[in-house]
Amino acid sequence: MRATFMGFEVQKRTLMMAQKNQDIVGNNISNINTPGYTRQRVDMYSVYVSGLGEARWSSRTSMLSMQGQGVNAYGVSQIRDIYIDKRYRENVAIEADTDKRMTILGELEDIMDNFETTGLQLKTKDFWAALQDYSEEKPDSTEVATIAVNAAVNLCRMLNDYHQRICEVEDTYVNELQDTIGYINKMLNEMTDLNEKIEKEKFHYADNYGPNELYDHMNLYIDELATYGEIEVWQNKNGTFNVKMGGVEILNGNDLKNSQIYMKDYSVYGVCDLYFESGQDVILQSGMLKGYQDMLNGNGVYATGGQSGAYGIPYFKSAVNVYARTLAEILNTANGAEQDASRTMFESSTGDVLITAGNIKVSDNWREDPTMIGKVRYLNEKTGMYEYGFNQKTDTPVTQVKYQKKLYKTNYDGTWILDENGKKIEADEDTKYAQYDYVFDENNNPVPVRDAAGNLVYETVDGTASGEVNLQNTNVKYLFSQFDNKKIVFGNAHDFSGSFFEYIGFISNRLGQTIEYETARNETAVITVDELLDARDAVSAPQMDEEGINMLNYTKWYNASARMVTALDDMLDKLINGTGRVGL
Repeated sequence: MRATFMGFEVQKRTLMMAQKNQDIVGNNISNINTPGYTRQRVDMYSVYVSGLGEARWSSRTSMLSMQGQGVNAYGVSQIRDIYIDKRYRENVAIEADTDKRMTILGELEDIMDNFETTGLQLKTKDFWAALQDYSEEKPDSTEVATIAVNAAVNLCRMLNDYHQRICEVEDTYVNELQDTIGYINKMLNEMTDLNEKIEKEKFHYADNYGPNELYDHMNLYIDELATYGEIEVWQNKNGTFNVKMGGVEILNGNDLKNSQIYMKDYSVYGVCDLYFESGQDVILQSGMLKGYQDMLNGNGVYATGGQSGAYGIPYFKSAVNVYARTLAEILNTANGAEQDASRTMFESSTGDVLITAGNIKVSDNWREDPTMIGKVRYLNEKTGMYEYGFNQKTDTPVTQVKYQKKLYKTNYDGTWILDENGKKIEADEDTKYAQYDYVFDENNNPVPVRDAAGNLVYETVDGTASGEVNLQNTNVKYLFSQFDNKKIVFGNAHDFSGSFFEYIGFISNRLGQTIEYETARNETAVITVDELLDARDAVSAPQMDEEGINMLNYTKWYNASARMVTALDDMLDKLINGTGRVGL
């Protein structure tokens, strides 16, 4: 026969467990909108009595009376899926990385949005057109020459503006990165303080259980930390958390320490060089810090030192610098500046040897004498000295065979439009962009013009029939021809080979393609993160319907147990007051 009051003890524990489950259900419902809250549950087990030692009565069969000890609980646990947490934190790092890249590239796009329209392309075309107009006039035509100078000035100012605005974006994100690092370090200190609290609280809990609310707080920190770089997380026996970022331990719960992140002076080193307090470099594969690093260090084919091959702010700043430098080098060389510095067309406004988009300007010599580029170097036979002057021609007319020409379609920058066979496409007078070019036969030789009798037709190409002096604008024509050169090498690493107009299109396309690539990566990451959030919520977030059902079940359980206490009370009353009384 079992102990008299054992049934009451069993039901007391049952009522306590039902009440505790109701408490946890109520806690889940009240925190259903609390950020970071993890659904909790009571981990229960059936109480049993061992058949060994003093617990055994006179025989094994007597143990029957000790069965049915009711229910008890190990503790209150959280419902989390470690695998989903890991995948979520991996993908949220990619999302934050690509989002930061898109933001920075978007600002570059705002600056360079008019690159191929009303910006650099147009200013270059204006300068090209001004040189063309000047080349068709006499070299001493000061008014037309001044227009060419002004067009060059406007082109330089446009390049200066691009450089300044790109540098402003660079400065903005260097400062933002410094603020971000400060925020991360502050968060690491708060996580260390939280680890200390967890360790103290965990002392009062059984194994595998702990202060759930503090765990939720820590997981919120960890989720946010995951946006800055890929992390590894594990929990220690004392309930505290350890975290690695980029393979380096930045939070140690056992020692209650963290490793702060620092950045070298960008203005001194010219790169975004991050390192941990432990001295190890911050080397990441994803995360917001990785986005900052690639956008502030990414110099493409121009990368040196600690820079990377990504297409970031330095690359597009270099691309504009290369354009300015190449333009100056090509035209200065064509104008004879290598032999005589007075022939320089473009120079540095800061006195630096290296011309950039930030310092390029029209030379003082050219400003003071707009017709300088119309003059040529010749030997003065009287003085024996080389001088500069306008090219005079008094020769008798020079003729050559006249060749056939046709009108062909071009792009707005003057480049030919070709068909699938690589042939130029004929145009008519109504075509918006078109120009004349020679007609070639199957052997790629120009086709001559013949009269009705089949004789070759000749045309005058130099000199005048009267023998009068004619100023030849040969140098400006030569300068103008540089814009037709499609084999100009841009950049010290041969980033591109083509004409000035083609290079502008190349840089604009590279920016657009980079944005398109990062946008596609971001969209994929966002979809994945949203799916993982839904999966995590399905496991860890309180569900109103489910908690409502649990509330009804535990209420029924509580009521049934209460009725059981009433039944036991009736039985005990019968035993005490009714046993042994005859007739009752």
